[in-house]
Amino acid sequence: MRERLTHNFGLKILSLALAVLVWLVVLSIEDPVYTREFSDISVTEINGDQITEAGKAYSYVGGNTVSVKVKGKTSIVNRLSKDDLLAVADLSTLSITGAVMVDVSCPKYPNLEITPIGSSTVLKVEIEDLVEKSLNIKVVTSGKVASGYYIGQGVATPNMVTVSGPKSVVDQIAEANVSVAVGSSNTSDITTNTTLKLLDQNGSEVSSSTLNISQSDISVNVPIYQTKTVPVNFGVTGRVAEGYRVVSAVYEPKEVTVAGRKEDLDKIDQVTLKDYDISGKNDKIEDSVSIAQNIAEQLPDGVVFTDKEATVALVVDIQKITETSFELPLSKVSLKGSSTDYTYEKSVTGSSDKAVTLKVKGIASEVNALTADNLTALIDVSDYGEGEYNLPLTVIFDDNLELAEDAYVHVVISKSSGE
Repeated sequence: MRERLTHNFGLKILSLALAVLVWLVVLSIEDPVYTREFSDISVTEINGDQITEAGKAYSYVGGNTVSVKVKGKTSIVNRLSKDDLLAVADLSTLSITGAVMVDVSCPKYPNLEITPIGSSTVLKVEIEDLVEKSLNIKVVTSGKVASGYYIGQGVATPNMVTVSGPKSVVDQIAEANVSVAVGSSNTSDITTNTTLKLLDQNGSEVSSSTLNISQSDISVNVPIYQTKTVPVNFGVTGRVAEGYRVVSAVYEPKEVTVAGRKEDLDKIDQVTLKDYDISGKNDKIEDSVSIAQNIAEQLPDGVVFTDKEATVALVVDIQKITETSFELPLSKVSLKGSSTDYTYEKSVTGSSDKAVTLKVKGIASEVNALTADNLTALIDVSDYGEGEYNLPLTVIFDDNLELAEDAYVHVVISKSSGE
């Protein structure tokens, strides 16, 4: 068997090669018929103006593409693409059920046999009211600029677009926008042209194939600003409830960043907010205040906040005023304006005690921490000569304390024995 297979092996190989060559030559000469499928062929409609002129609009239910089989010579069919096929729907032939036949042809090779795949060449058309909607064009930027720069609000030209079409489609449109990409290399204004997008409530793009848009190619200018950090001034105003006192009022942040042209930024050194009204309050206040909405004076023209949602966190500590009695040794009471010509003896009116009782009021933490070392007590004797006097006591506290009622010290002034 091996000898039979290998006998004249070279001639056998040559014969096989000649056979293949002959088959290819015959195939080339004969050019047999070949069938090929094409799908997703876009449909062009004609006579649609008969519908729109009646104040109506049309849309395709299930899409407006078709699929066909093309039969013809192999050499031709193999060179085809779906762009060589023309699918036309004549809307003047629309049936009462809303169906229209699509005629598919190949203008380049008219002798090809074209047949539909299934019922794909029968499209369902829905007739609706023709409505119109005007939309402001929103400029959306993506990306980041370098540190020290800020992306300003882009301006579209035109800034409004009109869209008309089937009511069901137009009603889906919630927004019209254009997108501009920004990078760290952008340190000056960006001017470009871009294509309009129509979006629904969920941010998904609405197909514009059945819509008439007044302008789709939009010119956009996106300003690139420099930034500047300035102090924030913020205070409180008003009187708290009777019997209460403001212990402290603090806020953060102390700075805010603004953006604009350099010549405009030079006009601003700080941002002052409207004072926070604490009138009648009797408890601790913790609040968040919008910076942009509460500035006392408008920013210079051309200057904007880099964070329009920025807030200041304010904490105002308000505490109840308490009252207590405090014993101050008379030895801690100084004499103001005393003279060496006299001697002075201090005592408490109607008592032999060596301490004067002070009625002090203030917040509890400060009242409880009061000692004789953190106050100054004095009596002014500069205008008094020999005699006995009940003189008012002046008390100066280190903290936000005050006397609840006046205090007096009995002072006996005598001539010095040296006279």
